[in-house]
Amino acid sequence: MSWTLWITGPPASGKSALARGAAAALARRGVRVALLDLDGFRDVVTPSPAYTDAERRLVYRSLVWVARTLSRAGVPVLIDAAAHRREWRDLARASLGRFAEVQLRCPPETCRERETRRAAVSAPRAIYERAGRPGATAPGIDIPHEPALAPELEVDTSREPVEAVVERVVALALRLAGPAPPHPAPGSGWAIWITGLPGSGKTTIARAVAAALAAAGTAVVRLELADLREFVAGERAAAPDAEAQIHRMLVYAAQRLTEAGVPVLVDATAPRRAWREHARRLIRPFAEVQLLCPADICASRERAVRWGLGDAAAPAARTAAPEIVLEYETALTPEVVIHTDVEDVWTSAETVCVLARRLHASVGRARESVRAPAEPF
Repeated sequence: MSWTLWITGPPASGKSALARGAAAALARRGVRVALLDLDGFRDVVTPSPAYTDAERRLVYRSLVWVARTLSRAGVPVLIDAAAHRREWRDLARASLGRFAEVQLRCPPETCRERETRRAAVSAPRAIYERAGRPGATAPGIDIPHEPALAPELEVDTSREPVEAVVERVVALALRLAGPAPPHPAPGSGWAIWITGLPGSGKTTIARAVAAALAAAGTAVVRLELADLREFVAGERAAAPDAEAQIHRMLVYAAQRLTEAGVPVLVDATAPRRAWREHARRLIRPFAEVQLLCPADICASRERAVRWGLGDAAAPAARTAAPEIVLEYETALTPEVVIHTDVEDVWTSAETVCVLARRLHASVGRARESVRAPAEPF
């Protein structure tokens, strides 16, 4: 478990400049952090944002889930997000072991002036210009901005220069980190997505692969769609738009983990092929494992496991309803295809382990080639 530091404040109060400055200063001290900025997060998760209350709740809860996932993998996290409702930051505090909050304060007139000079970002433009008009959503003006009740650090960015605040944030981060263990080196991450119909054996195989790789000295993070969906939506199924966003969140988490040097196994049906292809475009190296099994066998397995029927039922899953997928698009170019109605779990797991070792070796060779001196002409 690593640490997470959340920088909050009204729009244009200086969050992004402070977060980028703190990340760079920590890197100079040998501490690599994952910087989760809300604008970059929205680019992936909600490329056409509506800024509704429901969408904001989904986005902020998923941001906390990604931070929790990174932190549990040993990756320090800096969050740059206003999160105008205190409950979202409190969720992070409750979900993360080592957590601190930096509350930025800045007079509205200063924020308004700064906004006119901001570069184009994913956040809604001219938010203060529209403030006070029907339908406007300027935090602190049209909707309440709920400041932290007991932040670990509080700063008035209209009075202190950013360089001085950066040093205060870095000092807080280093205190929060303590004697943290080393985390993975950049470039050592890879991702394998195990897909197939519900009941085809994804979770069973993913668990077996993770255990086998750990026994061989390679710790991996297993991302389960069910865990993400429960955390952000609290339900088995979501509306079509929300379901697409949840899958994009899963891709984003896998991307950030691999960029931080963490190997990832994604355990998710992802019935739309486009969701898995999105991961292939964003993550390098990436591989897809397609599980194939007759639909009637998958349905019987899924019901047995979810409802606790039979000796093979998984106790932890008995409270969840069966996952039902009406339309499923198989992979067009998977790296591995496994027929789980024919192959047993251990044979299937070993096939995926071979693929994982191949990806791991390719990453190692790439890192060595980067470090190797250039050949003379």
